[in-house]
Amino acid sequence: MLVTAPTAQAAHLSCGQTVTTSVVLDADLLNCPGGGLVVGSSGITIDLNGHTVDGVGLDVGIRNDGFDNVTITNSSSTPARVQEFDYGVALNPGTSGNIVEELATQNNEISGIGLDNADNNNRVRNNLIDGQAQRGVTIIGGSSNNVVADNTISNNQGEGVFVQNSADNRLEGNQITGSGDAGLTLEGSSGNTLLTNTVSGSSDAAIILQLGSNDNLVQSNSSGQNADAGLTVSDSTGNRILSNTLQGSGDSGIVLQSSHGSTITGNDVGGNTGGIELSSSNNNLIKSNIANDTTGDGISLELSVNNRLELNQANRNGSHGIYVVGDAAPGAGNQLLRNTANANQSDGIAVSKSIHTIQGNTTRNNGSWGVYADPGNVDGGGNLASNNSQAAQCTGVVCTP
Repeated sequence: MLVTAPTAQAAHLSCGQTVTTSVVLDADLLNCPGGGLVVGSSGITIDLNGHTVDGVGLDVGIRNDGFDNVTITNSSSTPARVQEFDYGVALNPGTSGNIVEELATQNNEISGIGLDNADNNNRVRNNLIDGQAQRGVTIIGGSSNNVVADNTISNNQGEGVFVQNSADNRLEGNQITGSGDAGLTLEGSSGNTLLTNTVSGSSDAAIILQLGSNDNLVQSNSSGQNADAGLTVSDSTGNRILSNTLQGSGDSGIVLQSSHGSTITGNDVGGNTGGIELSSSNNNLIKSNIANDTTGDGISLELSVNNRLELNQANRNGSHGIYVVGDAAPGAGNQLLRNTANANQSDGIAVSKSIHTIQGNTTRNNGSWGVYADPGNVDGGGNLASNNSQAAQCTGVVCTP
């Protein structure tokens, strides 16, 4: 049997009212002394119809405490604002299948839109989430399998999007600008997908994965003009960082700190203060990335072992193309294979300490050595070097023109 939602009827609502049927607002709710509207039934639609739900800095503009398949929307071409509460819209424990769309949540204290233990296909889409005193969107308390897509998230004083202890959410196609903290942060959150988001003008990194944020997919995102790194991963494992364009940041394009087993492929991290930077991070694959035109090192590894660097470009950097520092036990060295490191201000490739393998790399026109390798490293053969400032071209490995 086909079940259809009841037709929404024009309604004159009051502050704090519980809504149990589908409604279309016919007037603004202004200066609500507590909450705005409370969802009181599943399967209903609340259409703000171009009207404003306005508070005095307390409670929630529109609150759902566990009802499913509710749509909160705006059918009018006039913006529908939910403003000046603690939370603009809150989907609380047990809430599933909700849609929050076409709203403008502005000037709220804690978050424009918050999901707290809200699971299973809640969709937050096509909203303007602007000017919160703290975060734009919060996904916390074990919220899972939700989608936050195609929102404009701007000028929030904390993170643009903050995900904590929540798994398997999809954040896609959001424009995140002017955040007072990081643009998008995952904390203790695994299995999430970050896809085609654009992050710019953040006061911290564009994207942060931290404190056990494992096995996430970060793909085809872009960032620019953020105060810190394009992407920072710390104390997290198994992430896939694929085909992102992370440029113009105040730190390196990609930074891994005590993070292991990640795949970093096909990223463009040119034009930052550094390209890809690893510290105390092991067993990562770094392949086919572009780390050109930074003011520092294109790719740097410090106290990091068992990493595979393959087919990367590290050209025209202000210091080294590729720089590796730190001892490795036999069999645990980093593998530098078939990379290109040309026209860097210092060495094309510099490998101090040992035991790392250097094989099949191309280094030309660098300001110092093509390859500088301390004794004890492994010459895998096939390294090419020419027109570097040091007449011998390479030391510690044999290079041919």
